[in-house]
Amino acid sequence: YTIGAMNMNSEDEVTALGLLIGPRLLKGGTEVKTSTLRGIVGVYFSAHWCGPCRSFTPQFRKVYERAKSKRRAFEVVFMSSDHDEQSFKEYFATMPWHAIPYEQRARYQHLNALFQIRGIPALVLLDAHTGGVLDTNARSRVMAPNFVSTLPRSIDLDAACLPEVGSGIPILVRYRGKEFELECEPSEGWEMLRMQIYSMTEVPSEQMKLFGLGLDTGLLDDSIPLPRALARGLFAQKGSGLRSAGVPGNARKASSLHSDESLGYTSGAIDSTRAWCSKKDDETPWYQMDLGEVNEIAGVIVASRADAPQWITRFKVSLADSEDGPWKLADDGREFVGPTFLCPCRAVFHSSNQARFVRVEPLSFHNHCSLRADVLLASDADRDKLPTIVVLGNFSAGDVFEFASPETKSDAMMEQQHLAMLQAKLSRLPPKLQNQASSLQNVLRYESRQLQHQALNEIPVCSIDTCTSSESYELSFMKQLVRWYKHGFFSWTNAPRCDHCHSTNTKIIGGAKPTPEEEYFLAHQVEVAQCSSCGQQTRFPRYNDPAKLLETRTGRCGEWANCFTLICRSLGYEARHVHDWTDHVWTEIFSDSAQRWIHVDSCEAAVDSPLMYETGWGKKLTYCIGFARDHVVDVTRRYTKKFEKELLPRRTACKEEELKHALSALDEFALERSLVQYTAQQIAMRRKHMEHRASEEKAQFEVGSVKALKPEEEVGRTSGDAAWREQRGELGATEAAKQKALECSEKGLDSVAKTEPSGDAGYTSEDAQAMIRARVAKLMADGLTANDALLKVLADAKKK
Repeated sequence: YTIGAMNMNSEDEVTALGLLIGPRLLKGGTEVKTSTLRGIVGVYFSAHWCGPCRSFTPQFRKVYERAKSKRRAFEVVFMSSDHDEQSFKEYFATMPWHAIPYEQRARYQHLNALFQIRGIPALVLLDAHTGGVLDTNARSRVMAPNFVSTLPRSIDLDAACLPEVGSGIPILVRYRGKEFELECEPSEGWEMLRMQIYSMTEVPSEQMKLFGLGLDTGLLDDSIPLPRALARGLFAQKGSGLRSAGVPGNARKASSLHSDESLGYTSGAIDSTRAWCSKKDDETPWYQMDLGEVNEIAGVIVASRADAPQWITRFKVSLADSEDGPWKLADDGREFVGPTFLCPCRAVFHSSNQARFVRVEPLSFHNHCSLRADVLLASDADRDKLPTIVVLGNFSAGDVFEFASPETKSDAMMEQQHLAMLQAKLSRLPPKLQNQASSLQNVLRYESRQLQHQALNEIPVCSIDTCTSSESYELSFMKQLVRWYKHGFFSWTNAPRCDHCHSTNTKIIGGAKPTPEEEYFLAHQVEVAQCSSCGQQTRFPRYNDPAKLLETRTGRCGEWANCFTLICRSLGYEARHVHDWTDHVWTEIFSDSAQRWIHVDSCEAAVDSPLMYETGWGKKLTYCIGFARDHVVDVTRRYTKKFEKELLPRRTACKEEELKHALSALDEFALERSLVQYTAQQIAMRRKHMEHRASEEKAQFEVGSVKALKPEEEVGRTSGDAAWREQRGELGATEAAKQKALECSEKGLDSVAKTEPSGDAGYTSEDAQAMIRARVAKLMADGLTANDALLKVLADAKKK
């Protein structure tokens, strides 16, 4: 404490953490009080002269920034081991966090000795509230994919400062689209609340997953006292009773319009499907709403574009009595956080303001500056909505064992013996069939409770629940889930963004051997991209670890389907990971309401469109194998209308009897492993249930071949670069399918308005040029000269 009290003055708040690392820290070019740090604090010992430090710092920065984006209470304090102050300043300038002033070398020596630092880089984790040491060797811990999800939420720390709630708090409970109201006694705690919810929903406690009370994403945490969680839920509903003005289209204006609409009539109404989109070169965009007369204004409500992943992320609001001004910033220029893809934001002012004209002034955006908005009026407000809890049970009610027992630790030796027996059964079969055992092992990772919990913390369940329709709840929820996943969570990578200058002008030039860290996260393949802007190279590891994919949130179809299938399992859907041997992957989920397996392609945001590959893309399918935790099945017949005449003759990788033998061995292995923790009676019940499903599915395969096509099944592939799709022969089976695919490039099978921009991923002149190059290359491969190939492509284009 003698060392800790150095440099402290009378204005500094005395805290345990401040006594340890000092009362004041540097943040950028300013000095801040240590008492402002909350949650978990990492003291980072590093130096610019240290090569391992320079390698670790950028990776650690990604963890820090991800924690901030997830609104987790995590701070980092740099403790410099540099040899001089100039080196410290240069190195600290590359960091987004705090630092202990360089001149405090006595503190540096004290902390080095206290934490027994033997080498750098080193990281020590502290509790910001108590100053207690949590981990003196946390360098590897912070790089684990689930680290961010273990950090405290900032909103929970904020809730500790809210007024205490009284007794008898009314709560709204939503379950499968139905609403129930109950009265909660905060002092009785979570267990009594769960019992009340069970009495209304009949969801067993082992299946019950609770969301909401002010949290945008993630499960409700029983470790947070219920009174604090209720206070957070009440605060989140502040202003929810405010009514929107319903500003008409002819009273809306903007700084620019992407389309050729008249400036006197602008899209962007909050309840419209058409958003306002600015021009790309508009550097100071604004969106104006005219109330017709002066009103008491409480705030604004802002939403994303409805049909594409475009929204503003930060904005300010200006008010005026006259369109000519003067304009006054609301709340003294306060910056508001924008909406997400499915969830609008209500920006409520600290105090209401009188004005006629309201301008939303975007400061940053996702993909493109687009929004839908309205004004919130202070007058005639309804009472605020009740704090809400959304309840999810098991989506597959027939799977009674989903969460019926605690996760048991498997016997590693027994597992190896069973796997060896499986491999022995497959040993005389073609290598392709032998390799299917690894695909089964991959899906078993989804059954980790810790991994499922990590996935649930990423899903905006309350927003998805709000968007569900009156159709079958589990199918409606799935349609909204896959829309969020495509537009608001995962991203497609044609070539990775440059790690050095952050340019998108990169091109894959080859591969590289995975590093030990990349191999740890199951990256068996690494692509290398060259940046045309700075000339540097960037690695693109093709991760197969679903936990890592929850962190990176990018890739191609393999990564997309892998992570999405985990998300389905975490929500309680029975799910299959389907492998198409002609190089594609997707998901199937079992629908209780339809009593059948439903096709879901997260890359395309497609639900129940199984014929899209054969009819729309033009794929020449051969084998489609579905892997689940307790069975393996050939589902090819679901995806074709031409199995006997065209597809069967293409299945030459193995004999049909060999395939049947392999799948039977894999299926039995999967089922035996999944039932190891249950009683003989439960095992018999499950086996009977699975046999009945298999019989029903076989009958459905026969009916499926005569079903009528859906419009979305006649569209080519929409995900990925246009030239890449054309090269793979998946852009479309017909010219009409190709045209539809290009119109909704990267937007999946959602409805597309051609006049609005689709961001950098849309169909542009670059796409057209890439298609021409790809077509010319294909004709040259068929034997034409470059000149003849180009003339043929131009002649075909002229005919069209």
